[in-house]
Amino acid sequence: MGSQSKKEQNAIRELALLRQQIAKLESLDSNRKRTEEKLRESEEKYKTITDAATAAIVMIDGRGKIVFWNPAAERIFGYTVEEAIGKELHLLMAPERYHAQYRKGFQRFKAEGHGPFIKNIIELTAARRDGTEFPIGLSLSAIKIKGQWNSIGIVRDITERKNAEEALRRAHDELEKRVAERTAELVEANRELEQQTLELAEANTALKVLLRQCGDARQDLEGKMLATINELVMPHLDRLSMRLASSEESVFIKIIKNNLEQITSSFSQKLTAKARNLTPREIQIADFIRNGHSTKEIADLLKVSQTTIETYRASLRKKLSITNKKVNLQTYLHSLQT
Repeated sequence: MGSQSKKEQNAIRELALLRQQIAKLESLDSNRKRTEEKLRESEEKYKTITDAATAAIVMIDGRGKIVFWNPAAERIFGYTVEEAIGKELHLLMAPERYHAQYRKGFQRFKAEGHGPFIKNIIELTAARRDGTEFPIGLSLSAIKIKGQWNSIGIVRDITERKNAEEALRRAHDELEKRVAERTAELVEANRELEQQTLELAEANTALKVLLRQCGDARQDLEGKMLATINELVMPHLDRLSMRLASSEESVFIKIIKNNLEQITSSFSQKLTAKARNLTPREIQIADFIRNGHSTKEIADLLKVSQTTIETYRASLRKKLSITNKKVNLQTYLHSLQT
């Protein structure tokens, strides 16, 4: 019985150990399933992300062979995933003239895991399946798997950006050309303007000299005319007036004499010299004012309204430069006689 009991005890212990091992195995299997589920979820997320990416995502192994090729890479380069996987990346994507350069750079990457393109964003020329070349932006990173360096690249087609940059450059060049042309035109126009200004200044100087000469000639002519009238005309009119004193024709002689005196009077000359743009009517009204006639009297004599005479008074003050000055017009006109 004692021996039997010992066997039973050993069996019970072995059974307990077996149950513990089964429990551990079940736990490990449960963990494995969870791990596989997480891995599956991770793979699905990774696939969703890479499939939705607008940029090409490409991975190569230590031999330079393509091991991953997303849908964007298919769209950009024209090769299906089946056609791309296992192909040498550089031979597939790069124009033939760059193959030797890429092989040289890849040998360094294969040995050291770094090179001029790693961890840098660079711009290169790539080739599509149909042979057309286009610009790309490439970003590379390196990862070591099972002792070999692998590379993951993100590739973007930058054709539109390059076209926009080229259009902007052409527009900038065209703008600079237009600015240069306009500047040259302005310089030439300025030179011509300076020349015209110089010529105008010379002409203005000549005109001033001519006007001064004309003024001198006019004064000389007026002096000679006054002297001629006073010496040759007035004496004869005086004698003729005395002879016709009792006849009706004496009235005409007096009118002629008064008109000539008006022409030769120092007042008329000084008034005209003071304001050369006076009209004959303004000179006539100025003479009436100087002789003490009121606005009403002048209006009655000339058969016009008093408002018209006031307008003439204002015009005389303006042309004689005494507007808004506390100067009596009659007094000022009298001063011209002295």
